[in-house]
Amino acid sequence: MSTATVARPVRIESKPLSLQRANGLRPRLLLAEDSDPIRIVTSAMLKNMGCDVEAVIHGEEAVNCASASSFDVIVLDIEMPVMDGITAARSIRGMGGAVSATPIMALSAFLADAMQSASWSDMFDIALPKPANRNELHAAVQAALAWQPKTTHRTAAAEAIPLISTTLMAELNLGLSTFALQELLAVACRDIDVCTSQLSHLDSLDLTGSDRVYAQKLYALGRTFAAPRLAAAAEAFAKSAHGTGRRMLLENLKTVAEATSAALRRC
Repeated sequence: MSTATVARPVRIESKPLSLQRANGLRPRLLLAEDSDPIRIVTSAMLKNMGCDVEAVIHGEEAVNCASASSFDVIVLDIEMPVMDGITAARSIRGMGGAVSATPIMALSAFLADAMQSASWSDMFDIALPKPANRNELHAAVQAALAWQPKTTHRTAAAEAIPLISTTLMAELNLGLSTFALQELLAVACRDIDVCTSQLSHLDSLDLTGSDRVYAQKLYALGRTFAAPRLAAAAEAFAKSAHGTGRRMLLENLKTVAEATSAALRRC
């Protein structure tokens, strides 16, 4: 009686994937993802690759974490409650300093749609569709860790935006006499100063909510009077929620408003 040979299943070993900083230390990643399953699985994969991961559920928490601690890579889901990924990225870029130059990765199930946004390329350095498999995630984070911004790339996004746009200012000159333009700019400076003063006053009284009105006025003044950095700072603050990140955006808005007022007086 012949004995049949039983084929044993072959165990396929998956190649271990690891991630390291240039100095050999464990990378620190901030992950913002509102889907519990995706957040848990993505965090587990990153930790298995040798990363330390701070995982949060929406953009506001990501902004607060980024303002309180340093990370090697920030991964933001595009669509999240409370604060979406693009708004969170814009807030982080507006903080200035080293945090604003941190590589930020976009994570989205609708990546093609997200990339149609005009602000996408200014906010994110790398994109990754979700769900991402282990190899895709490893490759994307590895690329982010090796990311070297160009000298002309943002050191701080706010500083990359001109305080006063010469092109827009030239358009204001069209059809206006020098005297009329100077009078108009004087009124604009007065309004900017009033809004800045009111923001400081409301902040001292801890009256959040009302400050959005003055932020929106500063946004309109920035758009009207050739001050794109003021408009961007006001928009970032107006869209922010409570937390440490919001405080930094407020301080940045007041600083930009004061600089804009001074610059317009010199025009």
